[in-house]
Amino acid sequence: MPLWKNGAKRRKKRKQMSRNNGGTGSSRRIRKTSGAGNGSRMQSNSECSGNRIITVTRLKVKGSDFTVYAQAGKALKIEKAVLKSRNIVRPAEYPLEYELLPKGKERHFSGRHQFSEEQQASGRQPFQIRIWGSTGNMTLWEGDWDVYLYTEEGEILPVILDGVTRLKLLFGNYEIPKGNHILFPMASTNHMLTLHDRLRASYDSTATAVKENVIYLFYMLTKPVWNRKKIWVIYEKYCTEAQDNGSYFFKYCMENLPEKEKKHIYFILDKKSLQWPQMKKYGRNLVPFMSARHMLYMLAARIYVASDARNHGFAWKPKPNIITRQISQKKMLFLQHGVTALKRVDKLFGKNGSAPMTYFAVTSEFEQKIVTENFGYAKENVPILGFTRWDVLENRARPDEKNILIMPTWRPWLEEQSDEVFRESEYCRRYRQLLENPELGAFLRENNVKIIFHIHPKMKEFLEAFQTENDQVKLIVQGSQPLNELIMKCSMLITDYSSVSWDVHYLAKPVLFYQFDYDLYQQANGSYIDMTRDLFGDRCLDQECLVKNIKEYIENNFKEKERYAQMRKEHFAYTDHNNSRRTLEFLKSRGC
Repeated sequence: MPLWKNGAKRRKKRKQMSRNNGGTGSSRRIRKTSGAGNGSRMQSNSECSGNRIITVTRLKVKGSDFTVYAQAGKALKIEKAVLKSRNIVRPAEYPLEYELLPKGKERHFSGRHQFSEEQQASGRQPFQIRIWGSTGNMTLWEGDWDVYLYTEEGEILPVILDGVTRLKLLFGNYEIPKGNHILFPMASTNHMLTLHDRLRASYDSTATAVKENVIYLFYMLTKPVWNRKKIWVIYEKYCTEAQDNGSYFFKYCMENLPEKEKKHIYFILDKKSLQWPQMKKYGRNLVPFMSARHMLYMLAARIYVASDARNHGFAWKPKPNIITRQISQKKMLFLQHGVTALKRVDKLFGKNGSAPMTYFAVTSEFEQKIVTENFGYAKENVPILGFTRWDVLENRARPDEKNILIMPTWRPWLEEQSDEVFRESEYCRRYRQLLENPELGAFLRENNVKIIFHIHPKMKEFLEAFQTENDQVKLIVQGSQPLNELIMKCSMLITDYSSVSWDVHYLAKPVLFYQFDYDLYQQANGSYIDMTRDLFGDRCLDQECLVKNIKEYIENNFKEKERYAQMRKEHFAYTDHNNSRRTLEFLKSRGC
């Protein structure tokens, strides 16, 4: 039943709900998606009046069909309803069917609908809208698809999920099967209605959903007991690795704390991880991913300590569920995966972002200033601790084993794309050309220098695309060898925008930045420094420049240039190998 049915009191309540769910009271801006169309600008919640908020009150899913029931406080002239992809490289949208249902009417209207002059003049005529479509008639690819309404005035209005509907998503089955993929509705930024498309995973089973609900019920019944234990949960990327800041901090705790203090410190790891065998020595402090203990400790934790976002601590991109809802409310110390400078992530990790942190560890005053000025955190919540993994870093490059480490970062616009799309991308073509460059190959052989091409975990399915006849090139998938070891043994790093460049910079080794798609990267991600002038290594936009610089560094025995060496004083506050100790002391000082 529409909320306006019960008169002024319910209208007031609905207006308040709209505020709480990202309406007029929200200062956050809903991000613009790609292809917003003909110069139109999507309205932020703060710009839309309460009468222009489109609020979902009910969802229905049957087979490949979905139906959305929504309402607004005022009649709008709707141009169209669409399902729009967020992928900036493959912009696409599909038209959705819709009908407008004015108060007290059950008529179906086709095409555009004009309300009467009296209705329009009053400005008070609420209306319902039904939006529906069939994914069976759409060619969708993995990623996020948002529902929008276009008005005749050129506005692009997001469709917002109300609190009740979001709660229903936690317990109901709204899955849309699509071959070996699934599609499901979820609340994204500012509670926008989004349909997420991804490969079906093992944890999409009914058994997992039942286990989640049982564990949650058990936790709620025994909550006081668990609160007294002061549990720390530590993890890394997707819970599949143990070679970043999280694992180094965990190992420090296990090796330096008395039994009583480390008893309730746990590291979450998938049993399929390459690091599982070496981590098994920590016994019950090592917790299998998606086990009952994992779910329970995520609910009971006093704090999370992690090198990646909150959602990396559980099933990746899950359907809405009660456990991930609780995860979002926990305290967290963000150890970071890399220094924050080359990629803008404040919309994700900022205080008002989609994955906010409680504490944000940084490496210097230089980085602290970036975080406090762009992320909205108070200075006292951005401690200068240094990266825990740097405690073991040392230069192990050998003159008789010269190698160049190439580590390109991932491109979000290529995420979850087909093999064909990936192979045709500039990203793939540029790096293949580099690996197969005959001039470079000959020079490497002449000087007995190897290239180690380190594949990002999101690229491992495309490993074949980088196979080459060049015997000076070795391909390595991330996780197959300790990253710290590769960094310590390399003579030089070639990257584009990866934060691993800071680790190499820390060791006083040269870095080359290969930024052939700089404009697109800036459009998609952006940075906090001017990469045209403030990088701590030579910058190249084309292969000719890159090969020239590689040859020069080989001829100079990989000696770092003085101007880049001087920048290290500003970039690193500590080089004393005590970062884990500082991190532990910080947590204790906060009563964790």
